[in-house]
Amino acid sequence: MRKPNEKNPEPPLTFGAPRHLDNVTVILVEPAVPGNIGSAARAMTTMGLTDLVVLNGPKDFRTHMQTIMLGHGAGDLLKKARAVSTWEEATEGLHWLVGTTHRKRRPQFPQVVEAREAVKKIVELTHKHRVGIVFGREEAGLSDTELRLCHDVVSVPQATEHPSLNLSQAVMLFAYEIYLASMGEIPKPKYNLATVHEVESLLKHLQTSLAKIGFRPHQGDPQSFLRSLRRAIARAPLEKRDCNVLHRICQQIDFYVDEQR
Repeated sequence: MRKPNEKNPEPPLTFGAPRHLDNVTVILVEPAVPGNIGSAARAMTTMGLTDLVVLNGPKDFRTHMQTIMLGHGAGDLLKKARAVSTWEEATEGLHWLVGTTHRKRRPQFPQVVEAREAVKKIVELTHKHRVGIVFGREEAGLSDTELRLCHDVVSVPQATEHPSLNLSQAVMLFAYEIYLASMGEIPKPKYNLATVHEVESLLKHLQTSLAKIGFRPHQGDPQSFLRSLRRAIARAPLEKRDCNVLHRICQQIDFYVDEQR
């Protein structure tokens, strides 16, 4: 067997990136350290992911020396990375959101799924839809409000009670699992899902129309009711046509109420 040497090293074990991985968006929420953005970009590039969104990160992250040094080989990805200031901008055009966490959550949150199990759905969806993987702040992670806006909440199993994964290490683990799950035949989704923003628009319309006919949520808390609706819909994802049908029902309620006035 020929031994590798410095002049003639063995070629790396590479298989290319499946095209559907372009539909995976990595969203970093308020990263504090430019180097973590560079390291995350490097991990993404290694695993064939191409779309990075930085929500309220350091303004100079593209030109910061830490980013450049730790993002070696990921220059093209960093150049086209999108810097945004709102959740709505970060999730524009996405059909499914996966929030990441290492903390136990209360029952009103979606059940926390292990990363390896979750990526099966992610990879299947990306054949027709855009999926966002959301990573939180280095110190505090994602807020409860942000996690409630995600369809799935996912975590990486760890051997220690006090996990110490760096942000970019977490990105690397998820990117690897997604890439690995993309090998071979993947079942294609049967449905044409509505986008995150289309579903949020429907939820607001439902809330408004129900209020017009005197509906009062439990304990008078409209946000609690909205969270319950969002959680129920996440269990049975809506297609675009489903949203259209429910909008028409709301429109009929609105019309009826206006006629009675």
